Amino acid sequence: MTSSHPKPAASDETLAAGRVVRWIALAGVILFSVALYFEFGLHTPPFGSAPGATTSSSP
Repeated sequence: MTSSHPKPAASDETLAAGRVVRWIALAGVILFSVALYFEFGLHTPPFGSAPGATTSSSP
């Protein structure tokens, strides 16, 4: 039994350079976002939370 589908061209089997660049850029944006989260996000109070009470000590 033979397949009736045509064989793809050799250029279709390899990733185009533009597609590789897009995937690398997307991975870079994701890694940058994760790095920013761990740098700043862990120290930020959640949205909607009351601001911390300020205490002033007077002698």
